[in-house]
Amino acid sequence: MLSLIIISVLVLTWLTCFFYQSLAKRLGFLDHPDTRSAHELPIPTGAGIVLVFWFYIGLYLFWKMGFVPTNFFIASLGGLPIALVGFADDIKKLRWQIRASIHGVCSAWCIFWVGIPVIRLLGFFIEPNLLGYAFGGVALLWLINLYNFMDGIDGLAAAEVIFVCMAGILLAEMQGKDWLIINFLLATVAFAFLLFNWPPARLFMGDSGSGFLGFMLGLLVFAYDNVSLWSWVILLGYFITDACLTILIRLLRGEQIYNAHSQHAYQHITRIIGSKKTLYGVFGINVFWLLPIAVFAQGFPDYGPLLIVLSFSPLLLAQFFCGAGQVKPRLNI
Repeated sequence: MLSLIIISVLVLTWLTCFFYQSLAKRLGFLDHPDTRSAHELPIPTGAGIVLVFWFYIGLYLFWKMGFVPTNFFIASLGGLPIALVGFADDIKKLRWQIRASIHGVCSAWCIFWVGIPVIRLLGFFIEPNLLGYAFGGVALLWLINLYNFMDGIDGLAAAEVIFVCMAGILLAEMQGKDWLIINFLLATVAFAFLLFNWPPARLFMGDSGSGFLGFMLGLLVFAYDNVSLWSWVILLGYFITDACLTILIRLLRGEQIYNAHSQHAYQHITRIIGSKKTLYGVFGINVFWLLPIAVFAQGFPDYGPLLIVLSFSPLLLAQFFCGAGQVKPRLNI
């Protein structure tokens, strides 16, 4: 029965994306290229609402069957307003204050229902407290927006979700722990969409998809304690480092960080070697660098912060020289 639902969600998401592509063209839901864009022709956008719809259909069925905890299901509903306001922004740009307010409320909703995990550090267990809950809400709010920042080239956001979800399953299996069907479901809708978003993309997910995916990954990090918190952070390492370093350098340069730009390291790299090679490069970093360190962090969570420093340091250095936060790369790459 579980396999049938997963396959059905995969096929239905793909079919709906196919029909949405034609509908969006007729309705004018198009992302027109500008000087910051990685595409040259208008592309239908807002298709993230499709994967959100079928994700929740599958999630509801799994919840009714008892495979998804009720508090997790209720917390996940915070992704709906995020997807809807994102879709509205895809169609007609909204003020950033409106989106930020809804993102903040949904982040608080999520933390209220699932809390934050106990943190294991150097043999000690740090229990959640009020400060921890506040930090968790801010971290989730940042992840929602971070994911939107990193959805700047074909295939990157969807491919990252698939990697993180499947790596989470692998880490749990390696220690004989249970894993949530939610991982597989989220990876499934992302894969169905990726078939249309692989370079050269025929569809863009827009803010409706990127914000939702960031929210759901954050929900997994907080609610799914069979995978170490440190391992989750390491798995998301490329997105975290590129987004954070870019924002930090733009702040130091006196730029308004809420203004649109194309100064992430992955965007500089894409302009030189193209979207596909950039995707393969990020995939290689994820699989051959971040995943092995995440496996080690899963087995030795006491050393999680040190392993994060180890995994992030070369990424930050490479991204710095590739031009993160700058108009041009710092080295001739």
